[in-house]
Parts: sequence; C-alpha cells; structure tokens
Amino acid sequence: MKKKYKHDALSIIDSASLLLKNTNNDPYLSWLFNTEFPPKSYMQHPLKSENELNKYKKIFLKNFNISLGSFIRIKRVRFILENTKHQKNDKLFYSFIETPIGKMISIVSEKGLCLLEFLDRKMLETEINELINYYQSNLIKTKTSIHVQLQKELDEYFQKKLVTFSIPLDMIGTDFQIIIWKELIKINYGNTISYSQQALNLKMPNTVRAIASANGKNKISILVPCHRVLKKNGELGGYGGGIFRKKYLIELEKN
Repeated sequence: MKKKYKHDALSIIDSASLLLKNTNNDPYLSWLFNTEFPPKSYMQHPLKSENELNKYKKIFLKNFNISLGSFIRIKRVRFILENTKHQKNDKLFYSFIETPIGKMISIVSEKGLCLLEFLDRKMLETEINELINYYQSNLIKTKTSIHVQLQKELDEYFQKKLVTFSIPLDMIGTDFQIIIWKELIKINYGNTISYSQQALNLKMPNTVRAIASANGKNKISILVPCHRVLKKNGELGGYGGGIFRKKYLIELEKN
C-alpha cells in the first residue's frame, strides 16, 4: 500500500488563512482572507484578468498544496457548518473522521448516517444544503455514538480488519437514487463491477448513464461503495472523492 495521505484540508485552510492574514499588501489575498463566504464564481472575485487568476492559482498550489478552487469550496463549507442556526429543528449532527487518505465529514440524523464525504469533494456544499433543507435542521457539532462507532469501523477497514460495516444508514435522495445506492451495497468487498453490469443487475439495461449519475450523487462514501464500479473497459471512471482515492480503496480491498 502507498504511504498515508497527508492532505488535511482543514489544517491547510487554517495555515493558508493565517498566511493570508499577513498579506495586506496584496488586495486579492486580503479580500480572500476577510471574505467568510467567497463566491463560487471567479467572475465575482476582484480579479482583473484571467492571467491574474492563473497567477493566484499557482500561488495556492505552490505555497499551500491545495488548489484555489478547493480552498474556496472548503471555506464555504466551513461557513455553512458554523452558521446554520435559523432552522426549525436540531436533527443533524456532524463530526470529522480521520482516515489515511484525508479527513472526512460525517453527518448523522436520528435514523443513521446520511453523509460521509471527503472535505475536498466538489459537491459537498450542495449535499450538505440538501440535508439541511430535507430535515429543516441546523447542523450541530457533536460526536454521537454513531460517529464513535463509524471512526472505529473505518479504522478497522483501513487496517484490513473489517469488510462489512454495521452503521445504520439514512439515505436521502430520490426513489430512483436510493434503489441504485442499495444495489451498490450488494457489491462484495474486494469485488468490482462495471456500470453496465450494475444496470443489468437492476434489470435496467438502458439506464447506464442515469445509474452512473446516481452513483455520483451518493452521499455516503466507502460504506455505500460506489468506488467498486468501473468502466466497462476496466478504467476507473469517475469518483467524487478523487480518482486517486478510488484507486487506493480498490487496491486496499484487493490486496
């Protein structure tokens, strides 16, 4: 197996923010530090040209080992986590999970685990907002018994001591998506199938693209193992947590 993945998104955000705090002589970096919820679109950033944008992208990769886009996404997610106080209920609880391939966020409802994602996932903000809207709930930072058990089981999984998880799941999605996600759970540890085989297993041979799209919207990484689905030609295909993580998980389970 490869060495542990050292990219800790939150630590990098904190380190980058600390450095940005001392860059008052750079208007854009100063703006980025002082803006709690920076816009997704660079068109709304105080940048004069595409060349200037590319300059700052290089600065982030060189100095912080993170892309400018990832920095903005994670900063936005952090703001959402710390500022959902206006909803009717307190039914969603979040905590962070440590893994060898990066820090994850886990969100638990009264029914079970409804989100487990790497912090640099591009769709994370959208997924968190979907859960907030579905439950009309604030996000409470606390470690429930499910979070504790999840960390324990993930530790054992990455140590190759566990192949089946016992965590209760609360899948939030359309009826079609939930059917697809439940089928993913049937793929045994150490096995992989193609998207077309997944469609055949579901008796939906003409819906390969729709099934692949549903896989991509899975909010519960690893436990709902969309990483076990490959292209028909054996190539890895897409993965919301990053292709390098998909490769790592497949190798972990096969070796």
